[in-house]
Amino acid sequence: MSTSIIEKKIASGALASHVLLAGNPKAPPAILLHGAGPGVTAAANWQRCMPDLAKHYYVIAPDLAGFGDTDLPAELPRHILAWIGLRVEQVLGLMDTLGLERAHLVGNSMGGALTLHLLVQAPERFDKVLLMGSIGAPQRWTYEMHRLLAFYADPRIARYREMMHSFVHDPAAVPELEDIVQQRYATATDPKIRAVQEILFAAMREGMDQLIIPEAALSRLPHQVCIVHGRQDRIVPLETSLYFLQHLQHAELHVLDRCGHWAQTQRWDAMYPLIVKHFGG
Repeated sequence: MSTSIIEKKIASGALASHVLLAGNPKAPPAILLHGAGPGVTAAANWQRCMPDLAKHYYVIAPDLAGFGDTDLPAELPRHILAWIGLRVEQVLGLMDTLGLERAHLVGNSMGGALTLHLLVQAPERFDKVLLMGSIGAPQRWTYEMHRLLAFYADPRIARYREMMHSFVHDPAAVPELEDIVQQRYATATDPKIRAVQEILFAAMREGMDQLIIPEAALSRLPHQVCIVHGRQDRIVPLETSLYFLQHLQHAELHVLDRCGHWAQTQRWDAMYPLIVKHFGG
């Protein structure tokens, strides 16, 4: 079976999404939702993971609205809930175009909050779920998160490198980190991307608490949820995952040592078998 990655522009509701696809379309579908760091794309988050997952699943990784090459509405949203609503419709529209009645979900950071909003608004469309360093819970905002959201106030490469280093537990243990810095910095400072993300990050700074999923909404979700969190995560504190563990009906938490915010980069050795065990395959 081929595990190569295909890039496509696919209709997804009112807009077209730039999407990475891998695996057999007849296999169980798994949708990967990336986070919200400056310059992030589906490829930046998931391309190293997709060949492994494609051995078991039909893997679908879109650039979420506001990132990468996915289309945008003529008028950009100014509130974070409007951005999330746009992405909810994007994911559901993408599933409709691909003919997917249901799918597994993996949500990283902001993609985790989007995952939970999808479960609340369309619970019947999703099977099992994995959250990784997810926001969407009451939390203290770390200094690193504040600096991330203020990146465009001082968009120099040195500042960007400092920020990316804070995503990992030990930068020296991630030999490809400087390549990630250079690639993502080039995307983040592309004039077209920057113009959109300055508006997006302003909305995030002003309204992040609006992304919190209330306890009552979490408690009604029937889905089986595997929660993964890096013990040394300096972007999103572990307390967010404890909130989900406390209020979801069916959840288990795995705390990974020697791991910051990017479990898929630093601890794929642990995360990959967790996904396969949880989703099946």
